[in-house]
Parts: sequence; C-alpha cells; structure tokens
Amino acid sequence: MTDSDLEYLRNLIEQVGTKKMFGMKDVVTMMMISLVARGHILLEGNPGLGKTAVVKALSEAMNLPEGAEKRIQFTPDLMPSDITGTWMPKKDASNQLEFRPGPVFCQLLIADEINRATPKTQSAMLEAMAEFQVSVLGETRPLRTQKIIRDPDNELAAPEQYLTPFMVMATQNPVDQEGVNPLPEAQLDRFLSKISVPFPKADVLAQILRKEVAPDRDKPKAVPSETDGTEAYVRLSRLNSGLAGALETIGHDTETHILNMVLASSLEFDQVEDLSRKRREDLRSFCTKVEYPLGPRAATALSWAALGWSAIRIVVREGEINQIGPNAWQGLANTVVPVLRHRMKFQIEFDYDDDGIDRIGFEQLRIDKLVAEFSKVCAPDGDGYAEQFAAAVDNRPAI
Repeated sequence: MTDSDLEYLRNLIEQVGTKKMFGMKDVVTMMMISLVARGHILLEGNPGLGKTAVVKALSEAMNLPEGAEKRIQFTPDLMPSDITGTWMPKKDASNQLEFRPGPVFCQLLIADEINRATPKTQSAMLEAMAEFQVSVLGETRPLRTQKIIRDPDNELAAPEQYLTPFMVMATQNPVDQEGVNPLPEAQLDRFLSKISVPFPKADVLAQILRKEVAPDRDKPKAVPSETDGTEAYVRLSRLNSGLAGALETIGHDTETHILNMVLASSLEFDQVEDLSRKRREDLRSFCTKVEYPLGPRAATALSWAALGWSAIRIVVREGEINQIGPNAWQGLANTVVPVLRHRMKFQIEFDYDDDGIDRIGFEQLRIDKLVAEFSKVCAPDGDGYAEQFAAAVDNRPAI
C-alpha cells in the first residue's frame, strides 16, 4: 500500500461518482470499499437509476484489459453452462471436444438482475463467488490465474506473484417480482455489501437531463487511468491487509462493537462487553426481533468496510495513516447498514398500508432502520463512543 494507491482510489471515486455518474459518489465509494475488501457487491434499485451504468463506468475507469470485464443478463431460462461454459466440438471437424469457458472466466463480472435465475443456476454462481472456481462435468477449473508484477523502477527486484482478481458486481430490482427467485441466504452472505441506489435529488436529476440532451461532443466521458487496471486492482485489494499490518488494530471500542453485534445476534449476551445493565437489557429486548444470527463472515466484512471507508475518507495527506485505526468507528457507522441489510432478518409485522407506497421498498426501509438501531444498541459505552456512533449512523449516506 502506497500513497499513490490511495490517490488512485480517490481519483476513481471522484471521476466515476461525480463526473461520469452524477450523484453516485456515495454509491461508488461503497463499491470501491468492497473492491478493496476483496468482496462482491449487490446493487438494488428501481429500473432506470443507473445500476448497470455505474458498474460499467467503474470498469472503464479502472482500465481493465480487454476481456477482463464481462456481463451476464440473468433470465429464468439461463442454464449453469451458460455461465460456466461447457465441452463443445472443436471447429476443426476432428470430432473431438474442447472446453469453451463461459463469461464467468473474467476479473469483473456484471451480473444483471441476478435474482431472475433459477436455483440450479444460482448454485453455479455460489461456487464461483465462494470458491473462485467452477465445476463442469466433474472437473474443477479455477477462476483466478497466476500472474507476475515487475517493478519498472527496479529491474533487480524480484518479481511479485499474485492471483488475478475475481469480483461479482450484481444488480437486482426491488419491483417487478414476477418470475424472481430470491437469493439463498448462503449466497447473500457472500456479498460484502448490499447497496441501495437512491433516486436522484432534483439538482442531480437536472444534471442528468442536461447530460442526456447535450451533443455527444459535450458529454463527459470516463477517461481510463494510465495505471494498468489489473495491477492496481491487486494492490488495492491488499490495502486493508496493509492497513491492518500498520495499525495492528482497528481500535478497541470498534472491535468490541463488531463482536457485540455478532454475539448479540446469536443471543450470547454473557459474552457482550462494555454495556451498562440498562443497555444490556435493551439489547436483550431488541434481539427478540432478530431471526437469523450473524456469522464470522459478517464480522470480517464489517472490519474490512470500516477500514476501507476510513482509508478513503480520512487519510488525505501523507503521514495521517495513524488516524485510520482510532477513527474506524466512523467507517463502521457509514457502512454498517449496507454490510448487514442483506444478512439480517427480523421477526416483525410490517404495518404496511396500501396507500401508493411500494411494499418491497417500504419493508427494506424498515429493515434498514432496524439494522441501524441494532448497531446503536450494541455500541460499547466507553468515553462517549455510543453517543458519537449513534449520531454518525443517523447522518450516514442514504445508500
């Protein structure tokens, strides 16, 4: 991890989230945090809000090599072989078979409307997302290959070996649910974060309209970075481990907070730390609504997201890296809802009244509020941490 890597990361966010996709800076920031954390992302929003467009704009700005980015449009008739590839006759009329890889063999996979695929096809995606491999007719094939990075400024330095990255950026619509197969819990847990793409505000909508009606010569274009996308991708994916090595800890209160959320969701209240008796009773009462417990993957995702947000937002000048760990609680407050909204289920009755409000959107809003409340009741007491965290959660970006 270097200052140039961090600068490259912030330039991508500014270029895509501000200049190319108006009003998407918070969405792109969370996407880049997921990239840094080596996690897949799920974008949810109504049709026409730019979910696929923002993924494509990010891919273009990253300057990935040709063929590194691929797209799959998920439909009910999509078969696993349409994703993984299969054995086909050779084109030389030799009657021999050869393996023809599917679109999943890439570095950045855009999975459009992923929840429209059948469970059988979803199982193929789950293996790719969880194990970075696919199985075709009993033969396993890796999705990541060994590559070498050489230092152009030091020819005598030993080349560095790395595995090419594989990341899924999936989209789904909260409306038009006919023919949809909800993603299984095991697959949802493989997404580091679920990002809710907001409807643009009036000023942003005006910018979009002006861009669309402008002549082609006046339309802003994403300028690919001169940095090789794959190598930069690899360096960024090591950012969190580099931060963890430099900082050793994300801060005691933040670490305790993350552990409290996982333990409380499993009803292990005797292991929850740094809560007063009154707040512990409030936590017990709240957790009667929690249907599924969080697991170790959720704790890891929260830690990665907190550090990633802090690296992007807090470090602005050389020498400030020591501020990331103590301020990781701010990153946790800004990312806890996207990281947990698809992992948590609540046993509640939605007091939904059909007055023109979309039911699915209404329920997601309620879940987001409950996740935010859950994170607040789990916050440790020490030195005003709980109050600061609650205020930050209440003012988090609406993504």
